[in-house]
Amino acid sequence: MLKKTIDVSKKARYYMLGNPQSNISKVWFVLHGYAMLSEFFIQKFKNLDDGNTLIIAPEALNRFYINDYYSRVGASWMTKEERKTDIEENINYLNLLSKKIFEEIGHTNFKLNILGFSQGGATACRWMFASQMKINSLVLWASDLPQDTLIEKNRSVWENINTHLVMGKKDQLISSEVKAKFLDLVKKYNLKYELTLYDGDHRIYPDVMFKLAQSL
Repeated sequence: MLKKTIDVSKKARYYMLGNPQSNISKVWFVLHGYAMLSEFFIQKFKNLDDGNTLIIAPEALNRFYINDYYSRVGASWMTKEERKTDIEENINYLNLLSKKIFEEIGHTNFKLNILGFSQGGATACRWMFASQMKINSLVLWASDLPQDTLIEKNRSVWENINTHLVMGKKDQLISSEVKAKFLDLVKKYNLKYELTLYDGDHRIYPDVMFKLAQSL
C-alpha cells in the first residue's frame, strides 16, 4: 500500500471584534482550544474592544461532532495523525490571515499580542517561530508549551517577547503534578515569564483577561 497526498484549497473562517482601520493601536490573535469554535471563543474578549483594539479569532481547520447527538461541533488544530502536515498547514493559514489583516489595517504601528488557550497554545508558539512578525506579547492560557520550541536557536526570540503564563487554581484538566512538571521545564530552559494564577477552572475568565490586557 502506497500513501500519497494532494494539495487542495480550503476556506478557513475567523471572527473579529473591532474594525481593521488606521486608528488600531493593538492587535490580538486569540487561538481557541480543543473542541471549541471561534464564534463562541471570541466572545470572551468583548471587553477588550475599545475602538482602538482589533481581536481576531481564527478557527482551526478540522471540525468534528463533539457529542453523541451530532448537535454540537468543535474544531481541533491537530491530532497525532498527520501531525507534521497539520502544523505546517496551521502556520501557512495563520500567516496568510495575519498578512490580510495587516493590509486591511494599513500600517504596522501597533502592539501585536498572541493568545493561545489550551491546545491553541502549542499552535501559537509554533506560529510565532515560523513567522516574521514582530510580536510584543505571548499569552499561554491553561496551555502546554511545546518542547520543540524550547531550543537554543529560539532563545533570542523568547528573550524579546513578553511571555505570560496563565493558570487556573481549579483547572480540572491540569493536575498539580502536570503544573509542577511544566514549570520545572520552563525553569530549566531559563525562560523569562510572568505567571498569573486565577481562582477558576479550565476556561477564559473575561475579568482576568481584561486586567492582563491592560498591563500589556
